[in-house]
Amino acid sequence: MSSNLSIEQIVLINNLLYCEKFGNPKTDFLSSSNECNSVGQYVESVLANIHFVDDKEYRTGMLGYEFKEIFNAINCDERLKSLVIREIHIEDAEAGGGRSVYLYDPEAKEAIVAFKGTESDAEWVDNVTGLYKVPTDFQQNALAWFQSLTFDDCDTITVTGHSKGGNKAKFITIMDEKVDDCYAYDGQGFSDGFIRKYSNEIIQNSAKIHNINEESDFVNILLNDVGEKQFYLGTNFGRLGFAENHCSNAILFFDDDGKAFVWKADGQDKKMADLDEMLNSFIRACLMTTRVQVADMLGNVIKNAFKGDTDGLADVFCDERYSDSAAKLISYVLRYKTQNPQMAKNIKTILLQNGFSSSMIDAINFITGSDIIMEVIGKNKGAMISLLKSNHAPANVIAFLNKHEGLFDFIVLVSKYMRIESPLRFSGKDLQPGQSVWSLRDTSTKSNSKNRLVIIAAAAGALAVVLGTVAAVRALFVKKS
Repeated sequence: MSSNLSIEQIVLINNLLYCEKFGNPKTDFLSSSNECNSVGQYVESVLANIHFVDDKEYRTGMLGYEFKEIFNAINCDERLKSLVIREIHIEDAEAGGGRSVYLYDPEAKEAIVAFKGTESDAEWVDNVTGLYKVPTDFQQNALAWFQSLTFDDCDTITVTGHSKGGNKAKFITIMDEKVDDCYAYDGQGFSDGFIRKYSNEIIQNSAKIHNINEESDFVNILLNDVGEKQFYLGTNFGRLGFAENHCSNAILFFDDDGKAFVWKADGQDKKMADLDEMLNSFIRACLMTTRVQVADMLGNVIKNAFKGDTDGLADVFCDERYSDSAAKLISYVLRYKTQNPQMAKNIKTILLQNGFSSSMIDAINFITGSDIIMEVIGKNKGAMISLLKSNHAPANVIAFLNKHEGLFDFIVLVSKYMRIESPLRFSGKDLQPGQSVWSLRDTSTKSNSKNRLVIIAAAAGALAVVLGTVAAVRALFVKKS
């Protein structure tokens, strides 16, 4: 049977999982103290103390007034209020601390099992472990908990989740036939190895999977997706810029009565579709023996960038454990841009939308036109910093470069890889069940030893665009006034 829930109700449920320190006493929605109560009881306890909710940031990209909109919308929906909170599940810290909930709709006799997005550093690492490990430990943990639940009085079983939670929901649907419907909200996809290993299961169950995708989101583009895809207009392109496309309330609009609604988009943002293909192409070009190192690097880049830790992000580029893989990625990105000029335009557009100075971007494009120039910059740290000072570069940029001298060595390493003749070998199209990855081999590209490189700021910026982390490196640049 199909779910009795609307898309709006599914999205509101996923937002509930991010409600923390609300209610009376102030508790998380995903707290064992809420078990056996209804969603309505929790929401009413929050609304009774709503005057204590100010406009501070309660989670990345979401302010107090946005949570008020969510609580009011749920309060307008008798169906959602009647849902019973049957079980709250929190994984042990060593298992990533993932959080999820089992809800029950007594009227429709429907089970709704919802998974929260990435909860910890360990879960960030698990997000990319799937590049070489099939399945990942935390995917299996989610499946084990789901299979421990009792659904004897349920006519319909629906699973859902946002971000990493969406990936878990899709994984469970592929692996367990008793799921009737899956709604994955901006969840990442699966590796080529996963698609090959579970082709039969994907073919059998993918029709149950419905991807709710914000048109410009940067997480749903990762790896190979499965199931039906529908894109929706986003609302959150504002205070934090591009990064807000991944907020759990990104597609929610509200009418004058406080009811939530969504708008279907014509399709995916072309910029994000291009980025999707580029990242898949890079991953396929990596030797299997190096994918562990690549995954570790990507996991640490994502972890620091989503925290907004610019120093931590720079440390990844400088760390000998990750710098080689990071340099290969950066060189690949710029090689890809050379052979796909639209990619350069896409990245520039995204950076401009985030408030980066157009003159700064143009300067980077000029400087990175030659690997020789970049090598000279990398090998002459003192001269470059003096040049920046004489041109009145911001003090925070100078301080940053002095703190992370290893970035200059990183530039030299990138220039080394950019000189290696290595054409793009694979298409970045999603691999389909039963399809050989070799059928995606790209024979149309030609090698080019003179490709664009990325200097310090551009390296972070390009990676951030690929992985959805532009906001984390904004402190490096002078914003437009």
